Amino acid sequence: MFPVYKDKNTREGEEKGEAAEMVLRDQEILSLCRARDQRAIAALAEKYGAYCHTVAHNILGDHPDAEECVNDAYLAVWNGVPSAPPRSLLAYLAKVTRNIALKRLEHNQAQKRGDRFYLLLDELAEVLPGEDSVEDAVAQRELMEAINDFLKTKTDRGERQLFLRRYFWGDSIGELTVLFRHSESKVKSQLFRTRQRLRGYLEERGLLG
Repeated sequence: MFPVYKDKNTREGEEKGEAAEMVLRDQEILSLCRARDQRAIAALAEKYGAYCHTVAHNILGDHPDAEECVNDAYLAVWNGVPSAPPRSLLAYLAKVTRNIALKRLEHNQAQKRGDRFYLLLDELAEVLPGEDSVEDAVAQRELMEAINDFLKTKTDRGERQLFLRRYFWGDSIGELTVLFRHSESKVKSQLFRTRQRLRGYLEERGLLG
């Protein structure tokens, strides 16, 4: 049997057709998801992984976090395909990826804020009474009232705003230098002096024990 001659255009067309057959169509992927067939996850990754990773990375700015969010998105689609098939699987998967990435971003930012407030508590450790002294609600209320009285009666407007921005809003020293147009050393020295005066005020009222 003689070989069949195929011109270049015919060969390229067949190769493209074979490649297209290797990539599952959206409806086929959705059917695999509904059947809980794990091949669906591989198909999602092959067809839309690069795009979804770009979506997640644009939100998070971190490749490992983005990759984890994309994997979570594959599982979310695999576990919960809506009864009415989405008009565009790409748009649906991208939306799921975006929502997961936004939640991760919120978590990351909350963690950073938490870390910052631990540092703020360290700064105030020498001023505030120990945990044993404020373990009941009455003591906590008296302490907060005393701090409020101190800020209202013993500080000027600028000093009070600086203290509140640092210890209640959690602004960094760098942010305060921009906000108040002070040097870093001036911001630190003003906060230090306010903390020392607050300590003396609380001692006079017998709240440091």
